[in-house]
Amino acid sequence: MKVTADGILGSAQKINNKKKTEETEVKLDTKSPKSDSINISKVINSRIEALGKEVRDIQISLTKNQVIRDGIDQLLSAPSADAAETILNETTFNNSKILKDFVGTTFTPQEVESKKIDVKALISNDINSLTRIQVEMDNIIASDLTGSRKAESLMAGVSETLKKAPSGLENISNLDAEKVMKLIR
Repeated sequence: MKVTADGILGSAQKINNKKKTEETEVKLDTKSPKSDSINISKVINSRIEALGKEVRDIQISLTKNQVIRDGIDQLLSAPSADAAETILNETTFNNSKILKDFVGTTFTPQEVESKKIDVKALISNDINSLTRIQVEMDNIIASDLTGSRKAESLMAGVSETLKKAPSGLENISNLDAEKVMKLIR
């Protein structure tokens, strides 16, 4: 076997080229996860913002429905037609006569009772929507994919709203972050 300087240089050059190719492949492999994690963070942050908007909309709806419910309770105990008319005109939300829009101008006590059941269902739907958002936010916080405080501050608002909600919501569960992380892994 003949060893020459050109042969050694050629072998060294082949080894260097192979090494550079492997390094380039490793660099490409390491760039992909970073890109994916950035995309996941963007998607999660977008979802958190969308959930924040949903929470605000639900809170507005819940407040409106609670004002209607209180107005219906007042209507049921109104001593006269004039008092009922006053209640209809004075029960407002965002400068709108929501009770009058909900019940109508002419009604019977049975119709008012029926409307009370309807508004109770609307309130229940709002609370169920908040519960769904709470579970989703608990999952996002537990997965800790964003590393941001936006989710936690939104959850504080949802939890506060649910505390003020009617009874019967004690069955809402909070997730254990460790258990969720085990499920993710």
